[in-house]
Amino acid sequence: MVMVKLLGRPAILADGVGFEGPRGKKSWGLLAYLAGSGAAIPRERLVRLLFPDADDGLAALRWNLAELRRITGQPQSFAGDPVALALGGDVRIDLQLLAAAPWYDVIDLIDLDAPLLEGLAYPACAGFELWLEGERQRVVALAAVALREAAREETASGRADEAVGHARRLVALQPWDENCHELLVRALAQSGDAAGARAHVRLATESFLDELGITPSRSLSAAAEPMLERPAHASRARTLAQLQAGQTAMSAGASDTGISSLRRAVAGARAVADPELLVTTLIQLGSAQVHAVKGADEAGVAALREAVAVAERIGCPGLATAACRELAWVEFLRCRFEPSERWLDRAMATVGADDSERAWILLTRGSLRSDAGRYEEAIPLLLDAVRHAESAGDQRAAAMALTHLGRLHLLRDEAQEAGHYLKWAQQLTDEAGWLTFASYPLSWIAQIALHEGRVDEAAELFDRAHALAVEVQDPCWESLACRGLGLVAAQRGDHTAAARLLHDSRTACRRVNDAYVWLEAYGLAAQAAHAVATGQKAEELLDDLDQLAAAHGIRELQAEAAMLRIQAGQADVLEAARSHVAAVDNPALTERLRLMEAELVK
Repeated sequence: MVMVKLLGRPAILADGVGFEGPRGKKSWGLLAYLAGSGAAIPRERLVRLLFPDADDGLAALRWNLAELRRITGQPQSFAGDPVALALGGDVRIDLQLLAAAPWYDVIDLIDLDAPLLEGLAYPACAGFELWLEGERQRVVALAAVALREAAREETASGRADEAVGHARRLVALQPWDENCHELLVRALAQSGDAAGARAHVRLATESFLDELGITPSRSLSAAAEPMLERPAHASRARTLAQLQAGQTAMSAGASDTGISSLRRAVAGARAVADPELLVTTLIQLGSAQVHAVKGADEAGVAALREAVAVAERIGCPGLATAACRELAWVEFLRCRFEPSERWLDRAMATVGADDSERAWILLTRGSLRSDAGRYEEAIPLLLDAVRHAESAGDQRAAAMALTHLGRLHLLRDEAQEAGHYLKWAQQLTDEAGWLTFASYPLSWIAQIALHEGRVDEAAELFDRAHALAVEVQDPCWESLACRGLGLVAAQRGDHTAAARLLHDSRTACRRVNDAYVWLEAYGLAAQAAHAVATGQKAEELLDDLDQLAAAHGIRELQAEAAMLRIQAGQADVLEAARSHVAAVDNPALTERLRLMEAELVK
């Protein structure tokens, strides 16, 4: 077995024994690019990225490809045009394993704390350097995913001591992510180290105040608190009443009251020792915590994972289908695509004939494929979600699927299709009385009006969307509406107001620690574009956009960052832009790049 290590100092191991790697750092860079891209790459693009100054770039590429065949012992690999890895099953690359394998296959095998191609730099290859910096951000995020999954799974399985170790590594990797600290605090508390849990709350609070000027949310300190004691007079009837009261309160928008009732229902289900009822109450509690606007995702994840563990322990995994789907939703919101796909696979395996549940699974999968820029895969999934939602009479599932269908078509400059789906989504949202969602499709409808030059109409619609978002206290919907109002202000020539509103768009998403990452990046892209267009200092905004999009695999917005750099005068990142655009199936994005290239050669 040959293991190729690209994380840390690059190395080749055969059955655990190191041997000579390729001669020259370009071969390592080439291997990392082919492994990280996950697709066959045209030779001309590889030459422009890595051998821009070579007298005969294609010859230099051929030599380096031959080196890769030599060191991997794979004479048939790295061939063709476009070049494909085509490695046999006896060659493994740590970068690919980290991106695709479950946590238990990588946690002890891969150096999760090491950067990609440690110690190597490519100053003469600006496009490759930009790609490499983004890929390093993605590696950190993937390592965090593995550690987070390990800590959560060990906690849910009752191995809190092991979870503490994983969570400590996670905090070291992402020290300013509050959810990581909350996961460590919860693991410490469940391991019996209540004093250690409270001490870490104090330490994290002081660190956040000193470095960021903010305090963590209430959910961090709540994670150190013990679970509710089992009620002395619990009964199945009382537990069911508490469950119903919690569900009713959540439906009415009274999230604090609802979550309190659901916690008591969970405690009651434990006391009466009814595992099926415990699964039901845990799912309702976890879902409520995940979907509350000022939610506590880590607390919700803990409840949902326990529901999955209990259901599997009693031999009834189908009871936890909704829990698996909700866990996928949490990962989707944070743009952690691979773990989301795995939870959706588990949900789909047990969904049975429940059309409503199947619709939510499909719309989640379609939405995450859309966020990853895989639009042609997303479209049939979202359409299938609408079909199942209609069959079940689930207007909310249909409305969300239609909204993301409309958004997808709008991003591809297909305004007619976008308008059709978004108006349908708005109609279903109104019929369902789904006030907490109404701002979202309305903002996208407003975006169509702005796209078509109907600025006054767009302004009115964005105003309504913003008012709705503020009323229901949803910072994500507020962010999208603020972005639209900023673009309206820019269209009207009020660039001071535009800059303020676009700044507010990003700030809104960052007010909570469980916001929708794609929307934050989308707002940041508009803010950076406005800064470039008006000649303001945009470098920091572009760096932030690059880092956020790269860390979460949002390829389209990585392409946006690269094209904005070109617009700002950095023509040497053209190859990075080409690489990112090629990874997204968006004809409108491809056409924008073509026009930009035509301008560069004038």
